[in-house]
Amino acid sequence: MTSQKMEHSVTLTPIDRQILEGYKGIVQAVGLVFGSSCEAVLHSLEDLSHSVICIHNGAKTGRQLGSPVTDKALTVLRDCERTGRDNSGLYLTTSAQGHKMRSSTTVIRGTAGQPIGMLCINFDVSTPLHEWAEILLSEPASAELDSEHFALDIDDLLLNQVKKIQAEVASDPHIPPRQKTKEIILRLHEAGVFKLRRSVPRVAEILQISRDVIYLHLRSHCPHP
Repeated sequence: MTSQKMEHSVTLTPIDRQILEGYKGIVQAVGLVFGSSCEAVLHSLEDLSHSVICIHNGAKTGRQLGSPVTDKALTVLRDCERTGRDNSGLYLTTSAQGHKMRSSTTVIRGTAGQPIGMLCINFDVSTPLHEWAEILLSEPASAELDSEHFALDIDDLLLNQVKKIQAEVASDPHIPPRQKTKEIILRLHEAGVFKLRRSVPRVAEILQISRDVIYLHLRSHCPHP
């Protein structure tokens, strides 16, 4: 391991560390979706002897924060340096409990294009059916169904969001009729719609109002729209 550490460990810049810090959220997201059936591991290449900087469900392999890099991860890194390919593709590994796992490792690059870390995902295909059912049927912390709209394009996204908020405002008896257009625009602003490029003319078209009306309400109630 000493020669491998000397060969592969890299010096990370503050920005490189920020990039890796951002990947911790991906580890957490994988953990939330797949629960106990999956292990997700984030490695830093700064110190291969203690490369694990974030891990979900380390019981799958017996690892924890500060655990070293694996031989397979070193092979993926070597292949990346030789071929420029950042993903290992699928491969099979074995958990600490002797279960077969479908695995994949992705090399993370820094601002200069050099490898700085690796994200590894190990899915236990032997997860018992009752455990899978519990994972799939368990309610999230907020049991309310999220009506997320998976838009096909920006126009679809804008149309859906405008129509949704328009219906909410129209059905609210506490908003005076003369204030409804303003309320729609302010709610669209709060939803981040106007951060989308060329959203104002499309929203104006959907609501059948002028762009000036939108800008007027945004300027008067949102100093920095």
